Amino acid sequence: MAEAQKTVNGKLKVPEFLREPLVAAQARIGHIEEEAQRVIKDLVVRGRAGRKDIEEIVHRLSRQDFSMPEVKQRLEKLRDQGAERAAEWRGRADSFRSEALERMLELQSRAVQFLGVATHEEVQELSRELEKLAKRFEKKGARRVKRAKSPEGT
Repeated sequence: MAEAQKTVNGKLKVPEFLREPLVAAQARIGHIEEEAQRVIKDLVVRGRAGRKDIEEIVHRLSRQDFSMPEVKQRLEKLRDQGAERAAEWRGRADSFRSEALERMLELQSRAVQFLGVATHEEVQELSRELEKLAKRFEKKGARRVKRAKSPEGT
């Protein structure tokens, strides 16, 4: 592990046996980033299309002469449609975010498993077991000291 701490020209020196899994993990992360960029570009294109729809509606409204109740009714309809679209896009964005987070966590756990590094939970469990053993040894050591000091032990 000390070898992984050394740096060369400001870069972390990685042991040979870790390079291939590290390169594979970086490639997977790159693929996830590319996919995320495609989704974001698609969202931008769809957003621009929605903006063009609104511009077209505003243009039609500006050409026509409407009464005040009619304008109010149309604006309410547009507001409702906008709220529906916003809820739909919010749901899609949330699902994309949660899916990306799940993928990253899965990738992280795979990397940890592959490298053979203990997880946080495993380290905590090991620590608890060591504390139990230490208490046992302390009790046994105290009993031996008592036996050694008692007149029966001599």
